[in-house]
Amino acid sequence: MAAVILTLVFIGLIEAVALTSSTMDHARRQILATQILNNELEELRFSSWTAISALPTPSAAVAIDRQFWPPWKSAPDYVANHVVSYNGAWYRCIAANSNQAPTNTTYWTSVTSGAATDIISRLGATFTVRRTVTSPNPITNIREVNFTVTWVVKTSRRDASNNPLSFTYSRSSSGWYGKYGLNLSYQRS
Repeated sequence: MAAVILTLVFIGLIEAVALTSSTMDHARRQILATQILNNELEELRFSSWTAISALPTPSAAVAIDRQFWPPWKSAPDYVANHVVSYNGAWYRCIAANSNQAPTNTTYWTSVTSGAATDIISRLGATFTVRRTVTSPNPITNIREVNFTVTWVVKTSRRDASNNPLSFTYSRSSSGWYGKYGLNLSYQRS
């Protein structure tokens, strides 16, 4: 009887550790999304009104700043447009590969800036950013800019058809930018 009780306790402990680990991973992804959003809003704060008023109004994908690019690792499989950092430089994958260092120009190209088509894979998720801009108000000279970070997590769990389950999450921030330096921002989940 004691062995059965001990087995049940150990099973419960293993489940608790797995749940805690999953929760921590989700929290790390949310923190990264918040950092990406804050970075985008702050970059606009340092932009001139000419640059802000020239932003296109339709929704558009935005390149994620290179500081958020993951370091290269030898284990993952990379496909075209995956981006990584390696020895202080940034690289974009141009041909699918596994265990090919970014210095191998057959599979990678060195870049100095991001592109909206880049694939940012960090913390077990793939991140993207979209920007929506309102037309400037001619009376107040204020423009609203919304950023939304979306990340997709593929799990090892399977659905009824034995397909891997994936979950999509997002976090948004809005900022108002004025011609004469009046700036305001807020974040929503």
